[in-house]
Amino acid sequence: MSTRPAARAAAPETAHIRTPTRSLQSEIDRVRNARTQIARQITNGEEWMLPLLKRFNTELARLEETQDLLLQAAEITSHAAPHRAA
Repeated sequence: MSTRPAARAAAPETAHIRTPTRSLQSEIDRVRNARTQIARQITNGEEWMLPLLKRFNTELARLEETQDLLLQAAEITSHAAPHRAA
């Protein structure tokens, strides 16, 4: 039998949600920079790079969604903490 349920039950109620880390932000910055370079090349006639632009747009949207969800989770837990203490 797994000890996970018992460990969860014994864990403190405070959630330890990590806020967006520097590595996530640096990854977002990296994708944005790459996307900008690709866009420049496309405007200079390198239309074969359009699929790369699409891929980077998708990746950027995924990273930004992850960042938004992490921020939302941190905000939810910070608002929930005073209610638990009452």
